[in-house]
Amino acid sequence: MPNTPIKPRRYRGASGDQRRAERYQQLIDAGLAVIGDVGYQACSVRSICAEAGLTERYFYESFANKEALLAEIYHAQTDYLKATMLAAFAHAERNSEAFANAGLRAFFETLHQNPAIARLLLFEILGVSDTVDRLYYEAMEEFAVLIRSLASSLGLADIANMPNQDIIYAGLVGAVIQIARRWALTGYQDSVDVVVASSLFLFVATSNYTERTYNA
Repeated sequence: MPNTPIKPRRYRGASGDQRRAERYQQLIDAGLAVIGDVGYQACSVRSICAEAGLTERYFYESFANKEALLAEIYHAQTDYLKATMLAAFAHAERNSEAFANAGLRAFFETLHQNPAIARLLLFEILGVSDTVDRLYYEAMEEFAVLIRSLASSLGLADIANMPNQDIIYAGLVGAVIQIARRWALTGYQDSVDVVVASSLFLFVATSNYTERTYNA
């Protein structure tokens, strides 16, 4: 008699894998909410599970510990931010100032509209451990590479003759992050337009300096 494949057990119309995926997402969402509210150091696995409406058994089904959850949340939110910026770039006019403005506006509007994301990306990710610090610096490098590759593909903000493009783009990303931190710490007192214009100045100044100094 041929073997009959065993179908995965279903509960209330959902398979075990589907329910695990749902619990995983519940914990991701709960972790972001709790960390955004009280901070990473003050939160606990118990408080995250309470927010998610799940027992701790289900937490350890998906994550080894609280730090592992933080890493997954950080990956998810940086991916979301990059996708938002890419969508903005796609609709921008094909000139360097409009290109930079679109990306910066998408970045700052996302932080302004989502304080929990802002707190996580700008503050809570720092100083947790060497492993998490590496995630942060890798993400910053990815943003620098993203901006450089998109600008290059569109023929915008050409700084090809600069001594080291990687350093320049990393510096621009770092400056924007610092502007965002200051903005958040002041309670978002300035408008989105103000912080976008202030950050855009750095990109325009870089482009103008390059044009004047290296492309004369």
